[in-house]
Amino acid sequence: MIRKVLFGLSLLLLSSRIPAFGQRENSNWYFGINAALNFPVTGAPVAVTSSAMNTYEATTTVSDGAGQLLFYSNSENIWNRNNQVMLNGANLGGHQSASQGVISVRSLTNAQQYYVFVVDGAENQLVGGLKYSLVDMAQQGGLGAVTSRGIQVSSVPLTEKLTTVPHANGRDTWVLVHGWQTNAFYAYLLSPSGLQTTPVVTNIGSIHNGGGGNFGNANSVGYMRASPNGTKLAVGVRDASFELFDFNPATGRLSNYIQLGYTFRSYGVAFSPDSRLLYGTNLNYLEVYQFDTQAGSAAAIANSGIVIANTSDNSGGLQIGPDGKMYVSINNSSYLAVINNPNVRGTGCGFQADAVYLGGKVAQIGLPNYPAGQSAAPVIATAAFTSTPSCAGAAVSFAGTTTPTLAGSVATWNFGDPASGSANTATGLTPTHIYTSAGTYQVTLTVTDPSLATPATVTQAVTVAPLPQVRLGRDTTLCGNQLLLTTNAQPAGTTYRWQDGSTAATYLTRATGMYSVTVTSAAGCASTATRQVTFSAPPTPRLPADTAVCAASVLLRLSGQPAGSTYRWQDGSTGATYLAQASGTYSVQVTTLQGCVGTATSRVQLSNAPVVRLGADTLVCPNAVWTLRTSLQPAGSLYRWQDGSTGATYVARGPGQYSVEVRATATSCPTTATLLASPKDCPVLIPNVITPNGDPQNEFFVLKGLTPSDWSLRIFDRWGRQVYDRAKYDNGWNATGQSAGLYYYLLNNPATGERHQGWVEVIRGS
Repeated sequence: MIRKVLFGLSLLLLSSRIPAFGQRENSNWYFGINAALNFPVTGAPVAVTSSAMNTYEATTTVSDGAGQLLFYSNSENIWNRNNQVMLNGANLGGHQSASQGVISVRSLTNAQQYYVFVVDGAENQLVGGLKYSLVDMAQQGGLGAVTSRGIQVSSVPLTEKLTTVPHANGRDTWVLVHGWQTNAFYAYLLSPSGLQTTPVVTNIGSIHNGGGGNFGNANSVGYMRASPNGTKLAVGVRDASFELFDFNPATGRLSNYIQLGYTFRSYGVAFSPDSRLLYGTNLNYLEVYQFDTQAGSAAAIANSGIVIANTSDNSGGLQIGPDGKMYVSINNSSYLAVINNPNVRGTGCGFQADAVYLGGKVAQIGLPNYPAGQSAAPVIATAAFTSTPSCAGAAVSFAGTTTPTLAGSVATWNFGDPASGSANTATGLTPTHIYTSAGTYQVTLTVTDPSLATPATVTQAVTVAPLPQVRLGRDTTLCGNQLLLTTNAQPAGTTYRWQDGSTAATYLTRATGMYSVTVTSAAGCASTATRQVTFSAPPTPRLPADTAVCAASVLLRLSGQPAGSTYRWQDGSTGATYLAQASGTYSVQVTTLQGCVGTATSRVQLSNAPVVRLGADTLVCPNAVWTLRTSLQPAGSLYRWQDGSTGATYVARGPGQYSVEVRATATSCPTTATLLASPKDCPVLIPNVITPNGDPQNEFFVLKGLTPSDWSLRIFDRWGRQVYDRAKYDNGWNATGQSAGLYYYLLNNPATGERHQGWVEVIRGS
């Protein structure tokens, strides 16, 4: 580690599970300038003053399961429990100023052997790569000896970061380092087969390069730590920032990079025992920080950093002790600071400066680098739960808790309801369960967590109240306009709420509709009943209004009536229709299924219409004039022709459609006859003589083959004097007031421009 001005920052990351520790392998800590502590089974740590080690940063300490010291190391040498350099334990190939220069992992095949991994320091320009030595504690009468030393695992330039993470299989261990001038994480698997020298490589996060220091490589400095549950990994990059990742303990790969904000001189990192909070230190600002890894989005997590404490000098390494507290190394201090409640968000975590006296020895910025999963004491927890008021058939909500909180624990429930089959069990702290029957059930919550020596279990009775049995009766259709609704008898304390919000025990219906009532028992359980009420009003049958019908009979038909209605006519017949064959008054009584009765009456006058004919359709000349007569009708019959005239005959002029309506009397039935006179071609004949002598022959100047009204006529005498002028001629000139003799005529058709002119002789006499 480059010895420059230091910062102080501490981060705390909240995660989801606490790993299992049942031994005391981490009950001795050796670090700093001859500083050491022993953590007894109970009580505060005690200073040990016999350490032979002087180290600025790199340190690891190994004890057996009973808490007896075995050896300690500063990455360069290994000392046995007698504070002597272990046989063959010098010059391991690491550097005492590397942030995490050394870590020890017990062999999976020989409990007496330990792998001691080391990395190089920035002062040596990181040339050493990753090495390990093998310690055999069976040697030297139990003092141990290094049987293999300085075995090169990788010569790739690495940062000062070195940590381990338990494999998801619960047996193997991942050894993690980070490349220099790259963003590569290298995960080496240590298994019963030994160390696999081909790592799992994940390229993620920032490239670790540059920084201050004599060699411009200060960004190799800083801690790398996994969360106790093995699912998160945090990194401090000294002159840059803190970084957070997800870690997959089954594959050794990282994902979901979050930069936790630029913090110059980022150094120590450590997770709270429950894996939720991340603490970090900053080598210059004398501050300890805390981040919440469950704050939400990546941005929310990155922005969750808060200062929870300031230190008197540069704060460095962070480490969870066997007592579950987090300890902070303060450079050149005779004390360690402590965070008493590292699972608590904010200043309630209880930072305490000068908490543990080192017996006159001096801390630097490093604390023992332990394998992840070997840094907390066993946890004893109690479980409890609450439940919502419960009714049969309704979901009961449960809420389980543990003291202390075990964020990633597994909660298993038995609802004491075997009749529910597979639904009788559930997992999670907030399940629901539906009890189909009322009664008292014994519910058991069991919480398991690797940190617990035994599961936390609680059993308590949950009473499920019965649902009210409520009935309103069957759906009803009745003849009337009101019905009083009542439920079956209910116990005292019952409340009612009808569909309109009213709360009486009964309800008076006054209209057809669906009615409902919710009955709530004194225990708060509710049931609802409904009833359809249909009121059938008296039927309103209708027959045709009083009328005269021009027919020999008429079928009387009622308007639509309710299905199932019955009928009774004035003569006792029961059909839905009635054929009236004589004039008179007719009535019908309609009875619905509900017994409602209605009556309708109609007066009918039957009449026969006359038989009338005008003859067959015909063809006529345009100027034809003839008389139309109907077939023989009774005396007194009434006529109305198409032009409104009312004579018994009609003088037709030219082609056209002619019609007549005939009634026997003014109130009797009419009959209409029609005749179509279509035009035919006829020769044009203009008379040259007329004899207006009073007989019916040749009396008028009649145009034949022409429509007279299409023509204007002017008549002149032989001296040229105009004696007649008519714009629309009507075949009516007979020389009235004129003497016999020759006259001259001029016919003009203004529509076509045609003209006819000539003379006509008027002959008078007998």
